[in-house]
Amino acid sequence: MSTDHVLKLYSKTIQSSFLHYGFWDDPENVELSTLSLQDIKNAQYRYIDHLASFIPSGTKTILDVGCGIGGNTSFLLKKGYSLEALSPDSYQKSVIKKKFNRGVAFHHCKFEDFTHRTLFDLILESESVCYIDIDKGFKKAREVLRDGGYVLASDYFVFFKDHSNSLHFKSSHDMDTYLNSAKENGFNLIKQYDQTDNTMLTLDYANYFIERFINPTIDYGVYSTNKNFPKISKVIGLFIAKKWQEKKNQLDLINSDLFRKYRKYMIYLFQKV
Repeated sequence: MSTDHVLKLYSKTIQSSFLHYGFWDDPENVELSTLSLQDIKNAQYRYIDHLASFIPSGTKTILDVGCGIGGNTSFLLKKGYSLEALSPDSYQKSVIKKKFNRGVAFHHCKFEDFTHRTLFDLILESESVCYIDIDKGFKKAREVLRDGGYVLASDYFVFFKDHSNSLHFKSSHDMDTYLNSAKENGFNLIKQYDQTDNTMLTLDYANYFIERFINPTIDYGVYSTNKNFPKISKVIGLFIAKKWQEKKNQLDLINSDLFRKYRKYMIYLFQKV
């Protein structure tokens, strides 16, 4: 199966065990210019620590759906839970295999196509909800959960749309559609938490880093190429101009003001009826 190269780049640059956003308890009092990569890693750890606090008592077996490179799986194993991991991503498969040396059962497939051999107490979907078909996902969850089992979902959802063509509409599920599907498929929403404000520093830091380091470097590279190789620079510019503009437009996805306008980053805990 294919590899998500954006997530692969994220894992290679941050060099963290986690692929998810960071979580800050007091984001308003954080100065962006003082943050380090270690601070980002620490925030990612706080994210799973906070998310794990929503796991109901009595839970023993967990299916980590969209397990990434195994950070959440490893964290929960150390908490004493029994884990199985799932991802359709080929790169993530190789990392999981190396990290756990077959000590954790890994399922290389989409969740909708998962064939289970046992029933689980809880399904964890940490930033993987948006990759799963809503109705098929809840139907599959009913199949693989014991009676009274749980779905713990943490992801961003669209709650508002206008007539723009914002990219924020394309990478998230509609919140109302998602919640209605949960109810229709026999899941009660028993807890929810809006962690938008706690996570937006992740985007703000990414935007800060690009504005301070990446863009000036690119500007100098373009200037130097235009000055020393004007003909070649002009030809290259003709070929990449459209693609370059598309990439620049994607920076809207790390604009936290636009995120807040259209999306909410939610934690939902559902119980199978």
